[in-house]
Order: sequence, then structure tokens, then C-alpha cells
Amino acid sequence: MNFTTLALSVLLSTLGWATVAQAESESDLQQLRTTNRCPECDLRGADLQQFDLRGANLFKAQLQGANLRGVDLRSANLNQANLYKADLTQANLADANLFDANLRNTLLERADLREADLSQADLAQVNLIKADLRDASLVSANLSQSYLNQSNLENADLRQAFLFNSDLEAANLTKANLLGADLRRANLDRAILESTNLTATIVADTNIDRAEFSQTILRGSVLQGTDLAPVVCIISNVVNCVIVPASEEAEDLFSQPEIENPR
Repeated sequence: MNFTTLALSVLLSTLGWATVAQAESESDLQQLRTTNRCPECDLRGADLQQFDLRGANLFKAQLQGANLRGVDLRSANLNQANLYKADLTQANLADANLFDANLRNTLLERADLREADLSQADLAQVNLIKADLRDASLVSANLSQSYLNQSNLENADLRQAFLFNSDLEAANLTKANLLGADLRRANLDRAILESTNLTATIVADTNIDRAEFSQTILRGSVLQGTDLAPVVCIISNVVNCVIVPASEEAEDLFSQPEIENPR
């Protein structure tokens, strides 16, 4: 076989492979459309905005850069799915299974993630501004450098979550469980931390200006470089912060014995 014939053969072979690969992608899209099941499918860059994906099986699906803006994904199985840089703005992911999913750089602004399982998920540099994460599981999730401004994390499970350098300004963390979480250099300005469990949490070099503390558990927390001023705090097993002891109740708080924090 001469060089020209060989080159032509290789080219035709490559084109044939590309056609098959594209057909397989279309086949995956059609399978999802007709059966609502497409585990391990290749849906990279797909426009799924018109799909109803409630309860869809997308286990380990490749959804990098997919358009899922506003899509209904309630109770969908996205376990270990790759959603890198996907657009899930205002998507409904309530009760969805996103265990160990790759959501790095994903858009989830105003998304509904109530009761979703995001345990061990990679949510680094993700946009979760004003997202609803009430009762969500984020155990051991990576939320480093993420944007959680004004998000609702009430009663969320954030045990051992990695929140390094994340922005939680004005976030609602009422009754959230952050046992053992890493909040180094996080921004908690104006965050609500009422009855929040911060046991053994690393709150080093963290901005907590104007944060609302009430019955917040700080047992064994690391507070190096974190300024509790200008509010006045009594640290014991729980922290109660007030601006001034303006009532008898507040004065009683100041009479409680203080326990020195580890530094």
C-alpha cells in the first residue's frame, strides 16, 4: 500500500469513528428522552433545557458543560455524575442523589437542593448564590472557594465539609451541623448561626463580622486569627453574643464562667 492510499485509509477510518461517536451521543440523548434513563451516557454540552428529568437515572453520566438551566431534576440519580461547568441555574434538584458528583465550577444560583444528597461531592468554585439547601447532606463535600451568599443552609449536614475561602455572606446556617468542618478564611459576614453546631470546627482567619450567634456550639473549635469583636461573646460550650448587656438575661450571660479557647 503506497503512502497516499494509507493516508486516505487512515482519514476515512477517523471520519468513520467520529461519525459513530456522534451517533452514539445522539443515541444517548434519544435514550434519555424516551426512557428517562441514561446511566454513564455521554451528554457533554447537551441542551437539556426542555427535558423533564424528574426521577431520571443519570448515574455516572458525562454532563460537562450541559445546559440544565431551570430543569426539573427532582429525585434524579446523579450519583458520581460529571457536571463540571454545567448550567443548573434555578434547576430543581430537591431530593436528588448527587453523591460524589463533580460539580466544580457549576452554576447553581437559586437552585432548589432541599434534602439533596451532596455528600463527598466536589463543589469547588461553584455558584450557589441564593440556593436553597435546607436539610441537604453535604458531609465531607468540597466547597472551597464557593459562592454561598444568601444561601439557605438551615438544618443542612455539613460535617467535615471543606469550606476554605468560601463566601457565606448573609447565609442562613440555623441549626446546621458543621462538626469538624474547615472554615478557614471563609466569609461569614452577616451569616445567621443560630443553634449551629460548630464543634471541633476550624474557624481560623475567618470573617464573622456582624454574624448572628445564639446558642451556637463552639466546643473544641479553633479560632486563631478570628476576631469576635465588635460583639461581646461569652465562650463556654456554647457561644452567646450580644452587643451590650441591655437586660438582666444578658447580664446573667456575662456572669457565666469563661473557658479559654485553644489557640
